[in-house]
Amino acid sequence: MNEQSKTSSEWSDREVGALWRKGGDKPFYSGNLTVNGEKLEVVIFPNKYKEKESQPDLRIYKSKPVDQG
Repeated sequence: MNEQSKTSSEWSDREVGALWRKGGDKPFYSGNLTVNGEKLEVVIFPNKYKEKESQPDLRIYKSKPVDQG
């Protein structure tokens, strides 16, 4: 196995999800994470209540199911 394939395989083995930037002028991220074998759909928003450096820059939430109606 060449070095590039080995590195690519290592990254693939470590991957736990993917995010997509959405929202235009008020960006947020949407995607999925796999935790303990369970795939979670998530949305991520900037923390608009951040007041000090010890507070997070982003907040992660489980997505609500999309209505099928």
